[in-house]
Amino acid sequence: MTPLRHSVALLCIALPTAGQDRPLTGAEFEAIVEGKTMDTYDETGRFGVETFLPGRRTLWRDADRCLKGTWTEADGIVCYTYEGDDPGPFCSSFYDRGGWLMGFEDGIWGKDPIMLYPSQDVVTCDDFLGS
Repeated sequence: MTPLRHSVALLCIALPTAGQDRPLTGAEFEAIVEGKTMDTYDETGRFGVETFLPGRRTLWRDADRCLKGTWTEADGIVCYTYEGDDPGPFCSSFYDRGGWLMGFEDGIWGKDPIMLYPSQDVVTCDDFLGS
């Protein structure tokens, strides 16, 4: 079963409900993702992949670009800021689903979730590690 189909099948039972779940803290998020690459899905499918480097740095790649970034956390909201002309920050609350993460943009549950799954891909951008 593909990660997207799996996530759709689990979506009904995986959605957090008030009082039942809480967003990950920055330390919890960091412990799960640091040193890993995660595929990013929404309701339409995989739209990007991100490598989480030490020091809360990231490397994002989608069909159009590869961006260096950083992330911070405050009150259960993880915010990404990317170098270049990309507007930002992009913020989401994340919930641990036992091997994958579910995120809600700006911490709003009514928005369509994004899902992060461990990836076998490696994200590289020219000159990133040497800069």
